[in-house]
Amino acid sequence: MKSGQDHSSSNPFVDPEKTLLCDISYLKDIFPDPQCSFSLLRLLSMMMLHPKRFLKLFLADNLHDIGAKKSPAYVAISAPEKQTIGFISLRLAPPVKIRRLQDVRDIFLNHEFLRLLMLVAWLVLCGFIETFMAQLSDIRYHAGPAISKHPLRDLLHDAFPLVADTQIVNYLLTTTIVYTVAGFAIQSPDWTTRFMILRRWAFIMGFIYVFRGITLLVTTLPSSLIDECRPPEIELTGTVAQRFGFIMEVIGGTALTCTDNIFSGHTSMMMSCCMIWRVHSRLRRPFSWMLYSVATAGILMILFTRFHYSIDVVLAIYITYTAWDTYLRYIQEASMRYMFGFTNHSTFDLFNTQIHTADAARMYEYLNWQPHPLGKKWMMWFFMYVDGLDIRLRALRVFDEHGVWQQKNKPASMTEKKHSTIQPIV
Repeated sequence: MKSGQDHSSSNPFVDPEKTLLCDISYLKDIFPDPQCSFSLLRLLSMMMLHPKRFLKLFLADNLHDIGAKKSPAYVAISAPEKQTIGFISLRLAPPVKIRRLQDVRDIFLNHEFLRLLMLVAWLVLCGFIETFMAQLSDIRYHAGPAISKHPLRDLLHDAFPLVADTQIVNYLLTTTIVYTVAGFAIQSPDWTTRFMILRRWAFIMGFIYVFRGITLLVTTLPSSLIDECRPPEIELTGTVAQRFGFIMEVIGGTALTCTDNIFSGHTSMMMSCCMIWRVHSRLRRPFSWMLYSVATAGILMILFTRFHYSIDVVLAIYITYTAWDTYLRYIQEASMRYMFGFTNHSTFDLFNTQIHTADAARMYEYLNWQPHPLGKKWMMWFFMYVDGLDIRLRALRVFDEHGVWQQKNKPASMTEKKHSTIQPIV
C-alpha cells in the first residue's frame, strides 16, 4: 500500500456501510438484474444501519398525538419496585429496555407475567369445559328421540358453491393467528403491552369458549357438514381417560363432533385477531387490511365448506365484538374513576365537572335518560385484575404498595369541587 493513502476509504471498520455491502454482496448472484440488486442492497443497508428510521416507514403518522409512538411504560415510575400482591412479592412490571442479563430474567419475574400465566391457565380450563359440553351435546343428540339428522336448510349454503376440503379453514385460521402473534411481537413498544394484549385475548377467548359450550349444549342442531352424523364411539362408550384424549384431538382440530355448531369457534378466533389489530395496532392501515382480508376469506370458507351454519358465523361475529367492546369499556371506565376521582359513572361525573350550573345532572339525564346505567363495580374490579390495571395503577403510584387508592393523589370529588366554587359572603 502506498504511503499517504487514505485508509478510511478502504478500511471496512471505518466505513460500516461498505462492510455491510461487502457482507451481502452475494445477493448480486441471486439477483442478476443490477437495478433489483442495487435496490435490495440499499433496502437491507437501511434496515441494518438505521433500524429506527426504517421502522418509521411502517408506523402510523398519528402515534405521537395519541401517546403511542414510544413506550408508554416510561411514565410508570414505580414499575421496577418490588411489591407484594396476595402473598407473592415481585417487581411490578417487566423492564422497558433490555440493557443487561438481569433484565432478561426480569421480563418473566414480575406481576405482569404472573398474571398472564393465570390467564393462560384460565384459557386452558375454559377450553376443556367447552369441549366437555360438546361431548354432552353429542351424547344427548345420539340418545334422544328419533329426529331428522340431515343438515338444515341455510340461505348462504344454498347461495355459495360447495368446497370439499375443510382443511382450508384451519390453514386460514392458523395464518390469522401467526400473523397476529408475529405482528404484535414486533410492533409492540414494550413487554408490558405485549403481556396486556395476550391477557385480554386469553380472558375473552376463555369466556367465549364457556359461553359457546352453554349454547351448543342447550340447543342441539344437526351437523352442517355430515349427513346422518354419528358421534364418535369414544364419546358414547369411552372411558374417562379415552374421552380426555379425545378432547385433546378436538382441540387440536384432528377430530370432529356432530353438534359442535352454535356458535362458530373458528369465526370467534379470527374475529378476536381482527379486534386485536383494530384496537392495538401501531402500524399503517394496510397491515391491518391484510389481516382483515385473510380473516374474511376464512369466514367465507367456513360457509363454502359447510363447516358451520350461517347463524353460527353471524352470532360469533356479534358475540366476539360485543365481548371485546364491553371489556375495553370497563377498563376505560376504571381508568377514568381512579385517575380523576370520579365516584359514580364517569360520564355523569364529567357532566357535573365541566358544566358549572345546577342543572348539569338534569342536562345529562335529558340527553341520555339512564337513571340507573348498566355496569357493576364488582365486574369493573374483576376486569381490572384480569387486565393488570391494578398493577399499572400501583406503578403510577395511584395505588400504594398495599393496593389502596391514595387519597392524596385522588382528585377532589364532585361534592368537594362544588363546595370549593361557593364564594363566602363578606
